[in-house]
Amino acid sequence: MKSMATSFDPVQYKINTKANWENVASEYHYNWAAKQIGPFKSTSELVHISEIKRTDKVLDLGCGTGVVSYEVSKYLGDDGLVVGVDLSRSALMIAKKSLQKNSLFVEMDLEYLGLHFKFDKILSQYALMFCPDAKRVLESAGENLKTGGKVVIAVHGLSDEVPYFSSIMKPVLEVIPEIRPQGTPTVHRFGNPADLKQILVESGYVSVSIQKFTYTYKPGTFEEYWDDYMHSTANSIWPRIEKSGKENMLKIKETSKKNVADYTENGNITFPWSVLIASAVNDR
Repeated sequence: MKSMATSFDPVQYKINTKANWENVASEYHYNWAAKQIGPFKSTSELVHISEIKRTDKVLDLGCGTGVVSYEVSKYLGDDGLVVGVDLSRSALMIAKKSLQKNSLFVEMDLEYLGLHFKFDKILSQYALMFCPDAKRVLESAGENLKTGGKVVIAVHGLSDEVPYFSSIMKPVLEVIPEIRPQGTPTVHRFGNPADLKQILVESGYVSVSIQKFTYTYKPGTFEEYWDDYMHSTANSIWPRIEKSGKENMLKIKETSKKNVADYTENGNITFPWSVLIASAVNDR
């Protein structure tokens, strides 16, 4: 008898996402975001495109550990303000430690912003694609953005443009397809510029402009890459991968190693990493 596919539960997904970030926030921050390596080279570009003014009131949507907020703070004067919102309390604790002046960090579901305030700018780095209802997030953000205010959003590129994710995740899904219920948000969800533009337009934004950047990331040897990926990026699904059995684990690992061969030289991997940064204007 064929087993029924697991249905996507957005509430449980958020619970799992929150729990996962409580575990990996520190490693994510100190090994990746704070160092501005790989895709986090986009942090300064994101803020540059935002054209922050000294008096701006800025919302950092899905702020994580606060790297974008910190970069924004460099441009703010005494009358400026940056507010970071995120689902993860552990990530917010790190953000609060790194930025204490002209800042406020709030634990909040991005789909249900309880903010009664109008911002000049709204920024978001690598958060939108993980929200089950991305349109609701953007519409809710628009309600907290001044008319004519600017939103700037960074997302990861398509699967073949970000092999750091796909080299391992593709074989995982081939061997254990039920590990990702149909409808689950993926990291490449808005990697196509047309899809990113469409969601912004549908959510009430105009003058949409999208720029593509390609960075590089060096995770080391394959074993270093495998261990890092499984215990950070794939932390939430690692127990299920391991539970699937040694044969499946071996198959996934062998296929993953073949997938990174084209990016490997002298035993070390260098991945390209495509990033899209979209800017738009609130038309509400």
